[in-house]
Amino acid sequence: MLRRALLEQPGDSKLRASLADLLYRTGRLKEALRLTGEMLRDDPDNPQALMVIGNVLFEKRKHAEALEYFRLALAIAPTDYLWARVARCHLKLKQPGPALEALREGETLAPNSLKLLRLRAEAARMNNDAAAEAAAFDRAASMVPAEPQAYFSALYPLLAELSPRRAALFGARLRRRSGQESNPHLLLFEAEALADSRDPDAARKHLTRLLRLEPDEPIRMAADEMLRRLDEDKPRRDPP
Repeated sequence: MLRRALLEQPGDSKLRASLADLLYRTGRLKEALRLTGEMLRDDPDNPQALMVIGNVLFEKRKHAEALEYFRLALAIAPTDYLWARVARCHLKLKQPGPALEALREGETLAPNSLKLLRLRAEAARMNNDAAAEAAAFDRAASMVPAEPQAYFSALYPLLAELSPRRAALFGARLRRRSGQESNPHLLLFEAEALADSRDPDAARKHLTRLLRLEPDEPIRMAADEMLRRLDEDKPRRDPP
């Protein structure tokens, strides 16, 4: 559809930028670079073209080069997305200090961005700053809907980046918020994390507590299945 539209309006910069971004997102990186090259020949200060080139370079793990293109785009049209990309590049380059500076800039444009908080938590881990990491989780928890499934779904991307043991600990931390103490989605997640971290007894305790709450059928079935797997594994774990 975009190509057909461009045949009718070949000079439309928004259509070209949309196509370049779509090519990048669908993994057609050479085509994306070719189109963005054409865009920059027509307009060397096109921020969308610079952004797509940065994204392609990031995908190719050329993080330092991607950083330069994101900064060029920022100088023309700053957005919280571009600041997040700059921060991500710095984190890939093991530079948490500059990453945090970029995140502070991004938060002036989007103060309630979960994506930026997720990166802030990652930077804190890289700095071995447990207090800052916990603060990022607490702030994220204060921003999301209170409905249990929505609460878990919004915070899952932060939890997914942790080791199983730490994911279980932070899941418990997120349940400390009022109304979330018996969140069935978090309890199930914590049980899975504990099982993955080879703590079957703690996983069973979570699952037993969860089943006492009489959760909805999908949660109950998942908990029953996990208990069955834990019971099957028990003879292999325990000494004769």
